[in-house]
Amino acid sequence: MKTHSSIPRFLCLVLALAWMHGAHASTIFWGSQFNDLLFDSNGQPLDTSYSFEIGSFGSFVPTYQNVDQWEANWKVFDRAFDPDANGWNAAEQFFVGTVNHNLAGGSDSPDANPADVFAQDEVAYLWVYNSKSIVPSSEWALVTDGSNTANIWRFPDPADDSGSYNWDLITADTPIIGGVNDMQGDGTFSVNPGTFSLQTAVVPEPGSAFLLFAAAAAHLTRRARRLTRLTMS
Repeated sequence: MKTHSSIPRFLCLVLALAWMHGAHASTIFWGSQFNDLLFDSNGQPLDTSYSFEIGSFGSFVPTYQNVDQWEANWKVFDRAFDPDANGWNAAEQFFVGTVNHNLAGGSDSPDANPADVFAQDEVAYLWVYNSKSIVPSSEWALVTDGSNTANIWRFPDPADDSGSYNWDLITADTPIIGGVNDMQGDGTFSVNPGTFSLQTAVVPEPGSAFLLFAAAAAHLTRRARRLTRLTMS
């Protein structure tokens, strides 16, 4: 009696799974302009210690008050860092990346976790940092495009095979920490350059961020009570 080997069938399955994992639905081009205005909190050009990550927090919403939870919820889609071959050219002040969003909703970047999924309409953020540790020497910028335009700083449908999308720094308009396109958000700055594409800020310690939030809330409460008394009098 003949016995049929299962090896060819197994190899076909392996090849099919490999193709599905490697196939991409769309390509994302992201980065800044050549000789861009990229500064730290002191108004100095960003140096080779900085990295640039594009990614998502999924359903988690990052705020100035929960910086200590960012890293645990962060999913890296792609990363640019020094030297220039890896996407960050500090000498000429630009960063750039090209990455595929595959059919499984993942990333083909070597800096991404293969288990992470970037579902349709998840918000994409750019996280710029010299260290992810929350210490006095760390500087961060976290920015996005808040226009809620489909596929622009939003992950597309993994089944979308329409081509490519550009997520450019010049279109970002919402700084969570740091500054973007002449707008400073939360964080500590020593210098306001006035004109800039991106600026990092000193990272707050979780306790200090909470105290700032509590102080602001207390101020608003006192103001509301004062207005109420004036209205009643």
